[in-house]
Amino acid sequence: REIGDRLPYPKLINMFAGGKTPMVPLEDLRTWGYRIVIVPSDLQRAAIHAMQATLAAIARDGDSGALSDQMITFADREAVIGTEHWNALNERFAE
Repeated sequence: REIGDRLPYPKLINMFAGGKTPMVPLEDLRTWGYRIVIVPSDLQRAAIHAMQATLAAIARDGDSGALSDQMITFADREAVIGTEHWNALNERFAE
């Protein structure tokens, strides 16, 4: 809060569970002038957990089918990572 009050310009804060900075509600951060909140550690830890669970299912069952309800579809994955865009770019520069 003190940093937010002392610095007059928009601020970024790195928030994550278990870090040095206490978890603060977004509305409080907005009030204190924080405009960007990043959560890379939480996202990474969640991704690692999901990858470990998927690998455990594959080791146990031979595939990840038991977790299919926890995964996005392949088509949605392609949309999220922008495969169509990157393929078009690749074709454009391959000429």
